Amino acid sequence: MRNLILGLLVVVSTSLAQSNFNEEMKKFLASEEGQQQIATALQTFARREQERAIQGQLDEQFKNPVKVDVGNSPVVGAKDAKVTVVEFSDFECPYCKRGAATMEQVLKAYPNDVRVVFKHRPLGFHQNARPASKAAWAAHQQGKFSEMKKALFDGQQSLGTPNFYEEAAKKIGLDLAKFKKDMESKEADEAIKADEAQADSLGVQGTPGFFVNGVSIQGAQPFPEFKRVIDRWLTQGK
Repeated sequence: MRNLILGLLVVVSTSLAQSNFNEEMKKFLASEEGQQQIATALQTFARREQERAIQGQLDEQFKNPVKVDVGNSPVVGAKDAKVTVVEFSDFECPYCKRGAATMEQVLKAYPNDVRVVFKHRPLGFHQNARPASKAAWAAHQQGKFSEMKKALFDGQQSLGTPNFYEEAAKKIGLDLAKFKKDMESKEADEAIKADEAQADSLGVQGTPGFFVNGVSIQGAQPFPEFKRVIDRWLTQGK
């Protein structure tokens, strides 16, 4: 009998506790403080799940990196670098200008371990992007791609103004006649179209787009994002 009474008391107290809990929870959910705490908790959970998903995608890419053919594209950095960053870029895109600055940071931080390959990805709605790419390609034929790349991004707001490309070519010491001929050549157009086709095949729609030893980084991400991937490649297997 004693055990039965104790059991009934436990059931009653549990029921009362549950009832009190439900009432308190309703009050909590109805309060501004409660709603704020719930919202914060949901945001934290969503962010954590997103980070897990991104990390999972990154792990998968390291297991199966994309092969990106360098071809005859301009290359800056150590020839025997352990890490190759392929950059798909548009000279009229402000985010690409930011991405180019980040690539300078990368090369400065990893002078012996990283090289950067440039690929043309002029977007259709940027009317000055394709002529700028042709100017960069023409400068590359005279070994002055990096200088022209800097001139184009530095003068991004002036792209398309009369004689801009010729003036830039003069400033970096190019043979102007050869530069103009190369810029308007069929070869320049074909080289840029080849880069565009490669970008399409790799799923690079917007700019800038990067591949770090075949691991994709999309958009003008800050230096730490590249550092994380580069360092992992450099330490992998050690």
